[in-house]
Amino acid sequence: MSSLSKAQLHRQAEHLVDFVNKSPSPFHAIDVCRKWLSSANFTELKEKQSWCGVIKPNGRYFFTRNGSSIVAFAVGGKFVSTQLRPGNGTSIVAAHSDSPCLKLKPVSRKTGSGFLQVGVQLYGGGLWHTWFDRDLSVAGRVMVRDGAGGYSGRLVAIEEPIMRIPSLAIHMDRTANEAFKFNKETHLTPILATVSKALNGTDSTAGGDTEKPAHHAVLLERIAKQLDVSVNDISDFELCLYDTQKAAIGGLLNELIHASRLDNLNSS
Repeated sequence: MSSLSKAQLHRQAEHLVDFVNKSPSPFHAIDVCRKWLSSANFTELKEKQSWCGVIKPNGRYFFTRNGSSIVAFAVGGKFVSTQLRPGNGTSIVAAHSDSPCLKLKPVSRKTGSGFLQVGVQLYGGGLWHTWFDRDLSVAGRVMVRDGAGGYSGRLVAIEEPIMRIPSLAIHMDRTANEAFKFNKETHLTPILATVSKALNGTDSTAGGDTEKPAHHAVLLERIAKQLDVSVNDISDFELCLYDTQKAAIGGLLNELIHASRLDNLNSS
């Protein structure tokens, strides 16, 4: 049995729910962990810089790689950098911050049946039928050109439900309740907008221009608006779909946690 009080357990559950809601993508999860460690007096290190003379006894440190992984460690009080010997014990705990999801393809622009669609690819071993009829959006990292001729990675998370993978109405598939089968390549294709609405707006790619850019213009414009940059400043991105429904504590007695990405982020 847990030695924690009911109030302590509830605070831990609230902490996990907050973490899940702030981490719609692995990049966001790492950023949250980085901020936590900094607030707990961990010192951030850079892999490209020498650590000689930096690591001190009783010190606590962390570093990130590619914005998608983080390593934190604490040094014992008897550590002497000039007297390193083999055989000293080390304890390692590992977890992963990524979760099964649908990721935008490098060329995601698709159209069909009068709709703008988004090509996605499966990442990990997910329960893919649960992605139908959800209020979906995108989150991840965008590479943006800066004024100095370089590039910087920017986190983005669009909170509005801009995509959906709809199920067919029951009268169009009477066997749906007997065996829900679908083609992962053709049926797991989110709808972004209607072609007519996009044509009346700003998406010149919706009508099938011969140039055929990699992504729908309306999607790029929405991402650029979220980051307050120009579409032309967007060089590349790695985006995953996520359910915009927030994680929450539930159950009649508040004993359950309702959330996506729960197993993965709980281990983190």
